[in-house]
Amino acid sequence: MKKRVDSLARIGKLASQMHELGRWRLTAIEREQATLSGDLSAAFAALEDGELAYGAQAKLSVRRIRALQERLDALQRESHEARRAAQVHGIRARLAEQAAETAGKALREREARKELAELIERTIIRRNASQG
Repeated sequence: MKKRVDSLARIGKLASQMHELGRWRLTAIEREQATLSGDLSAAFAALEDGELAYGAQAKLSVRRIRALQERLDALQRESHEARRAAQVHGIRARLAEQAAETAGKALREREARKELAELIERTIIRRNASQG
């Protein structure tokens, strides 16, 4: 029973760490999205200024914008998956912690019943010894 409590505690700790890692990954994705959005805005601003609006420079700008938008779309999908994974790990961590608490409580109750049974046995033995 003690091994089970320890195992559940370790599982809960690992799930919490996975949750934190997922939250960190989500933050990194959001930071990259913000950077790429800024780059995309700068590319559109450069096109609007007319500096890159014509010729070969325009084709390169359009390619760059398309690549930025594709990466932003990919990051959006990745963000959704990372958010979902972080939520799953958070739920698992809470469930493992609850299971560890329940198992710990059961272990403590079992030990208390065992101690009570031993105390009753000792009392009966003393009573029988004093009467006999």
